[in-house]
Amino acid sequence: MDKLGKILPQVLRRQPGGGRLLGTQVAVAFRSIIGAEPARLCDEVELRSGTLLVTTSSPALAHQLRLDAETIVERLNGLDLGRRVRALRVRIGRSTVVD
Repeated sequence: MDKLGKILPQVLRRQPGGGRLLGTQVAVAFRSIIGAEPARLCDEVELRSGTLLVTTSSPALAHQLRLDAETIVERLNGLDLGRRVRALRVRIGRSTVVD
């Protein structure tokens, strides 16, 4: 018999909006991995088709995230969140989310 934690990502992925929920879990884990202060400078964190898109207005943070991208992706995938992150893409600017 499988543990709930092992099958939950599969079940959620099949539900309407389940993929978005798993993407949110990855975004929360990303913010936890990089720490509270750098996470505060991330305007948007979103998982799309295996690519974690991060938008920040800080050029220094963008540069550091690009340098650490491989390590961040390995740590996220090591958490077994139900979604695999293939790449980290960082852009400098403001969030594109409209209120």
